[in-house]
Amino acid sequence: MYQPSEDSFLMSRILKEQLPDLLGKNSDLKFLELGAGSGIHLQTALEIGIKKQNIFSSDIDSRAVSHCNILGFNCIHSDLFKNISGKYNLIIFNPPYLPEDKCEPKDSQLQTTGGKKETK
Repeated sequence: MYQPSEDSFLMSRILKEQLPDLLGKNSDLKFLELGAGSGIHLQTALEIGIKKQNIFSSDIDSRAVSHCNILGFNCIHSDLFKNISGKYNLIIFNPPYLPEDKCEPKDSQLQTTGGKKETK
């Protein structure tokens, strides 16, 4: 399961800046996070005022799904939108973006690797 790092904290900060305005326009805002990981952004959404029943998430990692469900969030196992239904006002995703590292263990590559490093 991906643990929060600089990129996660940046997205959380942006959510704290932007969500109040969005909630001011729609107090029943429906929020979806693809790749919920540790649940940091789900918790941020809740803290800012999105109703817990309107916070949805998914992850391809079953450990992350279990973790987010233990935190009390609605999280399902899904590869991107594969098992997602419904309509949402805000969808966020902090995708894996690091280049492939053959030395990295296979089980953590799912959380960090965005693809092969482009060579020119």
